[in-house]
Amino acid sequence: MTAGAQDRTVPVAGGLDGWLAAALERAQRAGEPAWALARRREAAVAAERLPWPGRALELWRRTDFGALALGEMDPWRAAPPARGRDDLPAGIVARLGDGAAPAGLVVQRDGVVVLEQTPAELVARGVVVASLERALRERGDELRDRLGVLLEPDLDRYAALQQAMRAGGAYVYVPDGVTLEAPIRLVRWLDGASAAGFPATVVVLGRGARATVLEELVSETAGGTAFHAGATEVFVGEDARLVYGHLQDWGGNVFHYSNQRARVERGGELQWIQTFLGGRVTKTDSRFSLEGAGARAFVHGFMFGDRRQHFDLHTLQRHLVERTTSDLAIRSALKDRARSVYQGTIRVAPGAQGTDAYQANRNLLLSPTARADSIPGLEILANDVRCTHGATVGTVDHEQMYYLMARGLPRRDAQRLVVEGFFAPVLDRIPVESVRAHLRAAIQAKIG
Repeated sequence: MTAGAQDRTVPVAGGLDGWLAAALERAQRAGEPAWALARRREAAVAAERLPWPGRALELWRRTDFGALALGEMDPWRAAPPARGRDDLPAGIVARLGDGAAPAGLVVQRDGVVVLEQTPAELVARGVVVASLERALRERGDELRDRLGVLLEPDLDRYAALQQAMRAGGAYVYVPDGVTLEAPIRLVRWLDGASAAGFPATVVVLGRGARATVLEELVSETAGGTAFHAGATEVFVGEDARLVYGHLQDWGGNVFHYSNQRARVERGGELQWIQTFLGGRVTKTDSRFSLEGAGARAFVHGFMFGDRRQHFDLHTLQRHLVERTTSDLAIRSALKDRARSVYQGTIRVAPGAQGTDAYQANRNLLLSPTARADSIPGLEILANDVRCTHGATVGTVDHEQMYYLMARGLPRRDAQRLVVEGFFAPVLDRIPVESVRAHLRAAIQAKIG
């Protein structure tokens, strides 16, 4: 990515300084606490100071946002509030399905949250599912040690811009010992071209709590570009268990940038599921910190690209204390001229004895012009550990295809079954059938 290509993205109305000043003014009017405003200012200073990331940065060496014209984006587009599902776009309604009611629902369109719903019985038990803006007004002291504490405002210019422009988003809190049977659903939607969203999500589980949270990013393909810059911070308390799904199914015009951070305390368990199906260019950085003895993180995800889609996923498994476990498996299937980049590291700190960590990346190429780059790595500073990693890149197994076609299946149907089987270990972990059905339909549409 050349500096000149990125320079052409800057002429937003009033310049980037105008965006940042307007974001701060809006946050002040919304009643944001002083500490949150101070963090916005810190991020704004970094956004003005840092260059746009390019090939000189290792994590941007293989991904180019040069075609993203920020000057065409409208970060202030606001949809009207929704009184219920009937006021939402048809794409969101279809996604939510007709199944059991969620334990909580937050729907964001572009830069604003338009719908919040939490059953009264869960509110009575202390469960919070709210827009981040409302949570900052009503529970600011509670969020002070959560919002922004896991994120690096100077990671790159997009990270700083996201934290300074933060709009919408959600706060989820499940108190000690509370178990939620139904999932909490957080839906992000972009309305057509020139839409821009900067949501931030904070999820906190108290000691011994149990919950499932699905963050779903969806839109329809539009003629012009749109931009999503998101941030997610997850805190899993002692002996708590969280299933978190980050499910990206944008329209083909969306540039997607996100940073995701998770902290798991003693005896806690995090099951992290992430899928990438849509978008034009996707850049995601996910980091998991195991900070208490016996903490566990299981990370499973897949990418399926066609046409000229580009997916770039970086992960970091951080083992900071003794007797922690992480297991990561990322899969990608690619056709046409699609490309995936997976770069991941297992990092074991000094003294983190008894670490058990695994990392695997499997890639399936469905076209000779598709490309997958896989860069796993280990950084081990303890001597009593078990850490392994591996990566594969290959084509569809000819014996599997022959077996299926010999039983009467056309080649395309046989390929569809092979790809669905390749993704099944991830799909089966998603706890909502309507979501699984939409993902399967998207996979089938890509196969043709």
